[in-house]
Amino acid sequence: MNSDLIKKFLLWAIFTSALIGISLDVYNNSDGGDILKGLSNFKFFTLQSNGLILIYAFASIFIKRDNTINAFSKILGPVTSYIVLTGVVYLIILEPIYELYGMERLSSTILHYITPPLMFLFWILFEQRRYSYREFFRWLIYPLVFMAWGLFRALVFNDYLYPFFDIKKYGLFVSAYLLMVAIGFSCMILLLIFINNNYLTNRRGAKRIKKRV
Repeated sequence: MNSDLIKKFLLWAIFTSALIGISLDVYNNSDGGDILKGLSNFKFFTLQSNGLILIYAFASIFIKRDNTINAFSKILGPVTSYIVLTGVVYLIILEPIYELYGMERLSSTILHYITPPLMFLFWILFEQRRYSYREFFRWLIYPLVFMAWGLFRALVFNDYLYPFFDIKKYGLFVSAYLLMVAIGFSCMILLLIFINNNYLTNRRGAKRIKKRV
């Protein structure tokens, strides 16, 4: 099968999967048709990371300007790491403690178990840019900011985005949980950079974007 055809197919699959998953999740949480309540779920990392994937796929499919293509080629690595983190963290930490049924189970499955593997496969097949390990710190900014924001919501509003933010229940152990999550984020990002450097672009002529940091 032609490489361009596979690329287009995967982009459409990613776009459709992310769109359906997000739409179902918003609908499931729009009690009585309150769309604003449904949209409030974008406070969660799951919908934010899937939203980033949706934007990436949309731009890759529909926007053909060279400057846009170049710009989005630089974010494929970071957005892939975020969506993979979404799936891994849910599988290891959240799946065992959440009980979901019906449409909620369907939307969760799409957001955590379908879109992330599709995006990872796309990254494996079509990433051409060779990363620098210095990019690690830039990639980590978003997850760390999200964790700080989640901790702020827990302290100020008693709104616990995820169980490991529950200060009332876990007290100081929350800091240990968040540290473990941050270490997991870091390991995932470093793993993707390692795979990129040693397997995906480990060839002469691989394109490395060098910037001062």
